[in-house]
Amino acid sequence: VLEARRRVGGRVHTLDDIPGHPEGGANVVGPNYGRVIDAARSGGVELRRPASAGATGFVIRGQRVLAEDWPQSDANPLAAPLRALTPARLLGAALRDNPLKASTDWQNPRFAGDDIAADEYLKARGFSPAAIRLVAANNSYGNRIDDTSALSLLRVGSNFARARAMGQPTLEAASGNSRIPEALYRELGPRVSLGVDIQLVRQRGSEVQLIDSAGREHRANAVILALPVPALRQMDIGDLDQRRREAIARLEYHKLTQVHLLVGEPYWNESVPGSWWTDGPLGRLFLRPAASGGPSNLTVWINGDDCDRLAPMTAEEAGDAVLREVEAMLPEARGTLTLGGVKRWANDPRAGGSWVVWSPGQIRRYFTALQTPHGRLFFAGEHTADANPGMEGAMESGERAALEVLRMFL
Repeated sequence: VLEARRRVGGRVHTLDDIPGHPEGGANVVGPNYGRVIDAARSGGVELRRPASAGATGFVIRGQRVLAEDWPQSDANPLAAPLRALTPARLLGAALRDNPLKASTDWQNPRFAGDDIAADEYLKARGFSPAAIRLVAANNSYGNRIDDTSALSLLRVGSNFARARAMGQPTLEAASGNSRIPEALYRELGPRVSLGVDIQLVRQRGSEVQLIDSAGREHRANAVILALPVPALRQMDIGDLDQRRREAIARLEYHKLTQVHLLVGEPYWNESVPGSWWTDGPLGRLFLRPAASGGPSNLTVWINGDDCDRLAPMTAEEAGDAVLREVEAMLPEARGTLTLGGVKRWANDPRAGGSWVVWSPGQIRRYFTALQTPHGRLFFAGEHTADANPGMEGAMESGERAALEVLRMFL
């Protein structure tokens, strides 16, 4: 295993240098994440239910609203029957009559008619421009609502529905989710080499030749490329077919900026929630209560093109700017917050974003090309997973690619 980073886990990244070790990448282990749960238990990693953060408030058009006040609030721009739904529940309502049942239905040509822009899909289901704007405000599955495939949202919705149907809790690793890939690393031992950045891949007869950034050569009978598409884009892979080259060139990844704040004293009470959902540039604020006497964590989670204004800034400048905006929105928190750290996946050349986002028409055009072996090259990563997104999708895809390699030699 050749890993370019000096750590294992990729986009699973517990920020251990910040008190409370918040997650910079994969946040939770869903009840349907069977491979991840098994890897944790096999590696001796304790899993637990995440601590409850309590109620979530809403900031809509600059006005703060409690969830119980939303249906009657002047800030609520919705008409019945959507008016009773808080903004965070609108997308779920749009996906309620989800036609996708099996985990691979999103690839079935029967449903290609839903591979349209999400805003058009919502409009066809009676969503007003105001309702669409609220859905777009915190869209985790596209950088712009008009360039997000509705079929990809239906896939995510059906996956969540299957997870809920299991009736089991969402989990996390007690000491941070990075402990799960670290347990796999310990099991593999010297077979993993860190800091090996492959630049060139060439198939040579019955071998694959790889050249790293230090000019060293590596040879193998087969290679599994388990990199995000933006990282593949930086690699010279040789004789790929046109469809695959086009996919690697065009697929976008989700922009995500996390600003991790430390909370010295509680600012929340019965009338001021700790967590907030906004339709403005701050996105969502997730409170993680303090554990074992340390500070609480407040993570500001900014999605999509809303990250662009912070991208030219240094991490410290971006963090300070967001901290000031949070204090303006929550004057109760002024003086209690300090900057813990900033995580920007779109700025990371080995990730290019948090996860793949599918634009209208791209699923049918590119998914199979990205997943299918090419000679002695095999492909893994959450962007090639059939059934699951996130951590489970990554492990599912690795399992599938390993079986493909074995079949080649049997």
